[in-house]
Amino acid sequence: MPLDDALAARMAEPDFWPVYLFDDDAPDVYDEDAEDQESHVARFQLGGGFALVLDLTLALEYVNLALAAPSFAAPVTVGWDDQAHFHPHVMPWPELDLLCRAVALHDPELRHPGPMLALLCRFAFLAEGDDLDRVTPLVDAAFGLMRPGDGKGGVRAETRDGFDLRDLRGTGVAWTSRADGHRAIDQHRGDGLPLYSLRAPDSEDFPFAEWSALLAQARERIGVTAGDRTLRAPAVRQALDRCTAPNGYEHLAALADALSAVGYTQPVLMRAVAQPSHRAEACWAVETLSGLPQGELVPRWFGPSPLAGSESWRLSLTLPGAERPWRFGQQVAEELSTALQEAGLGRAEVGGSMSRPEGGGYVHVEDHLDLLIRDDLALGVTIIARILHSHRAAETATLRHAGEEDEVIPLRLPT
Repeated sequence: MPLDDALAARMAEPDFWPVYLFDDDAPDVYDEDAEDQESHVARFQLGGGFALVLDLTLALEYVNLALAAPSFAAPVTVGWDDQAHFHPHVMPWPELDLLCRAVALHDPELRHPGPMLALLCRFAFLAEGDDLDRVTPLVDAAFGLMRPGDGKGGVRAETRDGFDLRDLRGTGVAWTSRADGHRAIDQHRGDGLPLYSLRAPDSEDFPFAEWSALLAQARERIGVTAGDRTLRAPAVRQALDRCTAPNGYEHLAALADALSAVGYTQPVLMRAVAQPSHRAEACWAVETLSGLPQGELVPRWFGPSPLAGSESWRLSLTLPGAERPWRFGQQVAEELSTALQEAGLGRAEVGGSMSRPEGGGYVHVEDHLDLLIRDDLALGVTIIARILHSHRAAETATLRHAGEEDEVIPLRLPT
């Protein structure tokens, strides 16, 4: 059982996902009086001695992912996420989707898309060639199952936020083969988000051989399932042909009947076809039954991702602290974040501050704010300028694209 009763109950509480996802407005769950802070472990079994082990300590904002393998005496860390020295880039999206499918086939209690995808998507990243059309519906479905009623229509906030933090396309990330033949990930230039991964070519910490064996085990499980002889029956093939067309989900009932008629009994795929929790669950099931390449059917059933062609910019704002209250940077960050979120344009947070010793104490020098602007850079900058002008801070503030020191973005109000 991957989720014990305590973790399953905790995940159903309203504050779990904001805390787990490190949301800016998440409540503080640190218990100063507790000897040990609240922690949970989820173990996603693949069979053959392989498992992914998730260890989370909510109050400390720390999440660790480890690999259990037959050759290990104990699980080996493959990545972690926190608010300081994180290394969350463990796998590209196709690997996470593959593992979720294989684990779901092994454990009928674990639906996909569902808790495994929602919990582990923080350890997956988008790399060159990854198609949002194949990704967005599954992530949306996972969080829709775990947080029913929290969606506001369109792409879920968890999906968009996750992509903003883990989209490494166009950042110089590329796969390479190590001397031992295993794949490693490297970054050849510093544009955009940096890569933080144990899976680097020269890493001595990542279990490359065992990870490759894990993926091979997952592919084998799916291949064996897809190779069931009853799936060759003409009536089943005809039903699958209808289901693999655009809008093929309209023919799921006929496929379920055809599978039942030939005595097909794989419980996970039968349930996904006959009683899916979401269209995305039926989608990967039909892909598996028909032998389609992973992810190929998703765009046919769901169409283009609403995020296709979307853009985001990371900006850095420096606020001099002279003659300002100590909390001035925090106040401005909160106002900026509220205004940007209300406009659907992004968010802001304090990234750090600087002070210097003086007169036996410390003098506040400056605050550094990190801003994310989505889709409309000009409007986002206008909102930033308006709020800074309201505090009479625009003339001394400096706004730049993150990582670029030369070009300063003007903070002018529109005329």
